[in-house]
Amino acid sequence: MYTTTEYSYVSFSFVTQGNIKVPYWLTYDFPPEVREKLNQQWGSDWKGQAQKWFLFKLTGKGEEEINLLGDGTEKPEFGEWAWMSPDKVIDLAVVFKKPVYKEVLAAFSTHLQ
Repeated sequence: MYTTTEYSYVSFSFVTQGNIKVPYWLTYDFPPEVREKLNQQWGSDWKGQAQKWFLFKLTGKGEEEINLLGDGTEKPEFGEWAWMSPDKVIDLAVVFKKPVYKEVLAAFSTHLQ
C-alpha cells in the first residue's frame, strides 16, 4: 500500500524503465496571501515546499482503491479526484505550482503517451 497523510492506494508498482523519477528536488514558494493563511492555520512560517517526484503505475482494481482520507491522522487535504490529461492538470493547477507540474510532466512525458 502506498500511503501518505494525503491519500492511499493499495496496488501499484514503480515504473522501472526510462525516466522513473525527477532526479532533483522541485520547489515552489507560496505567494504572500497563501503563506499568511498557512501561517495562521499552522502557527509557523511556511515559505514553500520542496518535493521529490517518482513515477508509479496503478495496478489494482482502480478507482475503488483510492482513499482520499489517508491514514486518518489528519484532516483530508483533498475532497475529490479525477483522471485527466496532462494539459488539464496544468490548466487546473494553482499558478504558483504550475512550473513544478510542467517539469514533472516533461520528465515523465515518455510514459504519458
